[in-house]
This record gives sequence, C-alpha cells and structure tokens, in this order.
Amino acid sequence: MEKWIGKTAVVTGASAGIGASILCSLADHGINVIGLARRKTPIEALAKQNAGKGKILALSCDVSDPKSIEAVFRYIERNIGPIHIWINNAGIWRASKLTNEALRDDEVIATINTNLTGLVLCSRKAVRLMEKNDEPGYLININSVAGMLSASNTLAEMGTNVYAGTKHAAANITEILRIELAAKSHNKIRVSNISPGIVYTDIFIKAGMSKELRDKLVGLKPEDIADSVIYLLSTPLSVNVSELTIRPSKSVY
Repeated sequence: MEKWIGKTAVVTGASAGIGASILCSLADHGINVIGLARRKTPIEALAKQNAGKGKILALSCDVSDPKSIEAVFRYIERNIGPIHIWINNAGIWRASKLTNEALRDDEVIATINTNLTGLVLCSRKAVRLMEKNDEPGYLININSVAGMLSASNTLAEMGTNVYAGTKHAAANITEILRIELAAKSHNKIRVSNISPGIVYTDIFIKAGMSKELRDKLVGLKPEDIADSVIYLLSTPLSVNVSELTIRPSKSVY
C-alpha cells in the first residue's frame, strides 16, 4: 500500500454503507480521498471524525446526471489535480417486480442512470485524467453477485427488476474497459470488478424490501468490501485481479 500513500482517490456514493467504509479505510491507509454523493453532509461528518493520515474531502455529485458529473470532474481537475484511484460505488435499487404498476418509470430510469450510465461516464472521464498523470492508476467498480446470476426465482422474489440487469451490464463493461486499456502499450491503469453478495446496509430499507424478507438474508459487513479494495490496491502493479467475488460463508446466493 505504500505506493498509494499521498495519492488521491475518489469514491462515489460515499455518504453511507460500503462507500463510507471504503472512504474511511483509504484515509486510514494514508490516501487522500474525495467522497462524492448527492448529500455531502454525511461525508463532511466522516471527515471531522477522520483519524487517518489521508485527508477526506466531500463534494456533491449526482452520478445519474451527466451535467453533475461534468461539473465535479471540472472542479477536481482545476482545484485538486491528478487522481490515481477511482471507485464507482454509487448504486440504487427499488424493490419491486418489473411488471408492478407501483414501480414508476422515473424509478426505473434513475436505477439505470445511477448504476450503469453514471458508472460508464465516470469511468471514461476518470481514465482520461489518469492517463494525463502518466502514473499508475486503478479503477474499481463495486458491483454485485446479482449481476453474475441468470434470471432466477431468487432475484424475482427479491424484486430486483432492472437492478440485476444494470449490474450484469456493468460487469461486462468493466471487462471491456480492462481489455481496451491492457491493449495500450504504455497503459498504467488497472481495472477490477468487485461482486459482493448481500451486504448489510440501508439499501434494503431504502429499496422498500419487506422486513420478513430482509430477516432471511445472510450478509457481509461494509468493512468486508473495504478490505477487498485494500487487498486489490496492495497487489503488485504487474498484477490485475479483474474479478473479485465475495460471499458470506453461509450464503447460498
């Protein structure tokens, strides 16, 4: 991890859950971290509590909005400088069957734009900034095992509707990006996809999943995913772990 000390990382969806854990863990390891979220107040609170050697900066950004993405990249480039690590973590989900009339069109569009479109746009811009640095870089996408599974009764029961589809597409795009970069003769950017199983965060409550179904789930802690990010960053520059799947020991999903 020594090679990343003093470098700059960006984490989307950093206000809570997995994103907040990754944010704090990176700062603990001496990395300066920019946390992005629609609400930056929770990130500012984490910055005040931060005891790590790395600094934490909060910026507002809605990754479902291309204009918001453009604005935050412009700010970073003009006011902060080079970035070395970019972690796409922002994601939303509305628990509902795809054919349920209660699932609004705008909720479907927001899920696709946040989980997929935002990831693609942020990845493209992050790679361009990293290439300008001509230094080692790392792009990590926080995905889900839901994106690895074919349509099943389990996913349907959980009401994943388009969520699983966005995660499947994101995994495919991550691998395409890795291949494109690997083909460049002077490439210094590695790309990884982390696919966790169920993680105990507020996403299930915000999604509207029933308490009965939530209580059946066996999950990981957000810190487990943060540890996996640290593991990837600790690997030699000559190594690219392109896919890392993490499941609870006693989970069948």
